Amino acid sequence: MRRLAAVFLAGCGPDPSGPAAAGKGSDAPAAADTAETSDTGTDAEPDCAPPDADPPPTAAGHPTDGWRWHKHGPLFEDTVPLAYTEGDLSPTVVDTGAGLHLLFTRQEGTSQALWASTSPDGVAWTEPVAVSGLEPSGIEYPSLAYVEGTFHLWYGSGSVDYATSADGFTFTPGGTVLRASEAGDFASLSLLYPHAVVHPDGVELWYTGFDGARFAIGTATSTAPGEPFTGPSLVLAHDPDGWDNTSVAMPMVVDGTHARQLWYGGYDTVIADPGPWRVGRLDPDTGARQISLPLAESGPDAWSTRDPSVVRVGDGWRMVYVGMGDDGVYRLMAATSDVCP
Repeated sequence: MRRLAAVFLAGCGPDPSGPAAAGKGSDAPAAADTAETSDTGTDAEPDCAPPDADPPPTAAGHPTDGWRWHKHGPLFEDTVPLAYTEGDLSPTVVDTGAGLHLLFTRQEGTSQALWASTSPDGVAWTEPVAVSGLEPSGIEYPSLAYVEGTFHLWYGSGSVDYATSADGFTFTPGGTVLRASEAGDFASLSLLYPHAVVHPDGVELWYTGFDGARFAIGTATSTAPGEPFTGPSLVLAHDPDGWDNTSVAMPMVVDGTHARQLWYGGYDTVIADPGPWRVGRLDPDTGARQISLPLAESGPDAWSTRDPSVVRVGDGWRMVYVGMGDDGVYRLMAATSDVCP
């Protein structure tokens, strides 16, 4: 299986504040951490160029990735009032060749449901509808793949289950393909946020492990979709001296033309404690940890950016991510980059 050219493993120690074990804990208000974003990205035919060679840091001084991510705001309009920490989470987007297919988890109170939407271009999305066929108790953290006319879904919290669908709306459950007890010491308490990468010779599962103190990112492999995963290994842990100084989670891997890209969520207590999640990227050449989506000064992603799902679109990239606004509500957001795939 292909790997990133460079990964840096930082030590894991006790976390006195600790993010919530289920990954949905309080993204508390934090000081503004913003960087200027270029408006060069377009929805139809984005210009294609290398990343900025020397991008400016965030307002807090953290390194940025130079990918010129242009934020487009929420995917859907608010239709009902939502309470603190309610809203839409864990998006997973695939390109079917006829358009984009999106699954996400909607959280209202203590209940969660899996919803789906489609788009021909990543700009206009259909009204979300509830996904059927799966037990409501196990639909957290979906990861979708589309292979030869079939939707493959890996999902769950605590363990990872597998399901298939012909249309992406009604799924047939399979079995459990990875349990925390089989996912490594860094996932001894729970595993969550699976992200499957399907290759002709098998499947890589990137996932988040929780050991009771911190989140870290690992991988395992299987011979085919639906088969159990084996060979777990730790790939990325927090950097005690960086902007992701407390935990890393929510891996998103895409194979570009020249390099494999890894985006993830980093939990930061440098500028505030409890601190925010922010979407970052691991540079495949240097292993540098760079922020992709800084926090806005106000609005729907002022308190958090997290849960990245990225697809190649035309000459660039489209990301669906989760923003936590200064009202404490989670919303699905969109961003584009004109960096060449």
